[in-house]
Amino acid sequence: MTAALLLSATTVTAADNSGFLTDYSKLKPIDGSDAMLYTSPNAYTDFKKYKAIMIDQPKFVIANDSKYKGVKPDDANAVADGLRAQLSDTMTKNGRLFVVDKPGPGVLYVSMAASNIHLKKKSRGLLGHTPAGFVVGGAVSAGQEMQRKIVLQDMNLKIEVQDSQTQQVLAAMVDKIDPGKKAKASESCLKEHTVMDYWANRFHCRLENSRIPESEWQDCEKALP
Repeated sequence: MTAALLLSATTVTAADNSGFLTDYSKLKPIDGSDAMLYTSPNAYTDFKKYKAIMIDQPKFVIANDSKYKGVKPDDANAVADGLRAQLSDTMTKNGRLFVVDKPGPGVLYVSMAASNIHLKKKSRGLLGHTPAGFVVGGAVSAGQEMQRKIVLQDMNLKIEVQDSQTQQVLAAMVDKIDPGKKAKASESCLKEHTVMDYWANRFHCRLENSRIPESEWQDCEKALP
């Protein structure tokens, strides 16, 4: 990944940010799922004009009824960077798009949020102390620690895709993470990445279809995980 991904610091909020998406009223439910989706008119054909993508760092919104609300910045950053890297890798896998850090013609802007997050406090003791100034290599340890605390039951994953110059919303979605009422934190994080991977690949499929005749389009609407 490049430094171009470092667009903003992770924001952790203690209330559900209902204003994250530009316009919730345009979302339409997808049959057989908890997901809702909006795509602008002609978006599936207009996608072909985009050559680059800006990917903002995800925002985490902690549920009001979460019994624990404490998150170390390094832990949150590790999880956020993992989600952003997952989206970036999928969107740029065939070389048609590249990642940039500034708006411009032919540049998409993607923002993400995870709301209604529930945390559980895990006792670590003094051996779990992180020395001041210590940088976790590759943020792996921090990410694992965060995944041991996060329970993503009923979490909402939100993604919005805009033209980076006009701020026109080209696509927006909300999907509910439902790993199971008794799922472990690690299992719920796996579910989160599975859902994230689905939407990243679905969006990538739409971009690919925009570059070929409609008669050759692939099926991008496979079953949700």
